[in-house]
Amino acid sequence: MIRYLAIVIILFSPFSVYAEDAKKEEMKPQIGSMNDSGLVDPEEYEFSNAESKLWMDKHLLNIEQAVRLHYEFEKTGSYEEGFIDDVYLDIVEINEDGTRNATLQFFTEERSQKVSPSNVDKITGNPVIGIYMQGDVYEMSRLTEGSWKYFHRMIKLAIADNNESEPVIIVLAGKEYQGEKITLYPFERIPKKSRLREFSDKRYEFIMSEEIPGKLYQIWTVINDPENPSVPLMEEKLTLVNVEFSSEVVAKKVD
Repeated sequence: MIRYLAIVIILFSPFSVYAEDAKKEEMKPQIGSMNDSGLVDPEEYEFSNAESKLWMDKHLLNIEQAVRLHYEFEKTGSYEEGFIDDVYLDIVEINEDGTRNATLQFFTEERSQKVSPSNVDKITGNPVIGIYMQGDVYEMSRLTEGSWKYFHRMIKLAIADNNESEPVIIVLAGKEYQGEKITLYPFERIPKKSRLREFSDKRYEFIMSEEIPGKLYQIWTVINDPENPSVPLMEEKLTLVNVEFSSEVVAKKVD
């Protein structure tokens, strides 16, 4: 019998906040855990591979000096208008206890989102993962007119039940890195699947690498269009494109 971890992260949606209750107050505990063990004993609980890599891993400990991680976000598809924007994670201080202090700009100008200090002060996990995923929960709520809490729970359970991954090669600035791809289909086995309409087959892919700062290379989600397989209904990619230590760019996207 699978025991599901009660996972905790305080964050704010990187997308427009669609759920009415989310408009009233800053979000309380949600999908992942960076530094909180939840309601189980971490010495006894058997974390899934996805839980370990996405929530429990100390992604930022492979960063030993000030650095800016630049992620590019792109939304495309036939369902609605897309856009391209940027996400900047700056590691600004290495604390004596091993944690990192950071600043995070999630999107720019009118799309720029508020980020709670608890997501960037004294952290070891990459906050971009949790912030993105909470935004995804609100997107699913908006698209289906369902409860964001339902989607948060289904994604959490899918992560807790995932022990599969596959090796991949990441190419950044013309250099190859070893990576690992984790794939999730959180809604494929739910009862009354028709309630999610065309959004029920949504696929999530996370590409992580021990060899790149912050360990997150890409988050990709896609909803296929059964009537037009060549063009997705909705596709989103959040991809690491630049790594800059101080004034020296050490990794840059090759167009």
